[in-house]
Amino acid sequence: MAESSKPTQIKNAQFKKSRLAGHDAKVLLDYQVPARLEEIEKLAEAVNMALLDRDLAFSVNLCLDELITNTIVHGLKGAAGRFIHVQINMSNEWLEILLKDDAPRFDPFMQAPVPNLDLDVSERPIGGLGVHIVKKLMDEVHADYDGTGNLIVLLKRLHHQVTM
Repeated sequence: MAESSKPTQIKNAQFKKSRLAGHDAKVLLDYQVPARLEEIEKLAEAVNMALLDRDLAFSVNLCLDELITNTIVHGLKGAAGRFIHVQINMSNEWLEILLKDDAPRFDPFMQAPVPNLDLDVSERPIGGLGVHIVKKLMDEVHADYDGTGNLIVLLKRLHHQVTM
């Protein structure tokens, strides 16, 4: 492979926005997803291995599938050799999901269209429903741009004590 065509991983992504840093948090998954749609399935398998609670793993995978698909298709426009860094942390009270990409600035929680759920499915314009689902599944969602890329933070309150 020529030097210029080597994939560029997000080197040592610093998740400074982690709310759980310094608490009883444990990193459950630290994963570099190649920016290809077919790679999302491998990430889902890793999430299923990291999260023993099947319902929680399903919710996390649904959110990751939506956000990463949007990043690959719309943000990175299918560019080859790019990566999205995913980290999942857990404390006794919270599950935290961090996504870092090097796509142009975009805040899906502020910029994605708000879907009109009162319209029939056949009448709804495309866009916004997946982000709406992410907002409903998570307790808190944030997006930030640090000059090198987007950082998405998803937080889910755990309603039971978690054994790590």
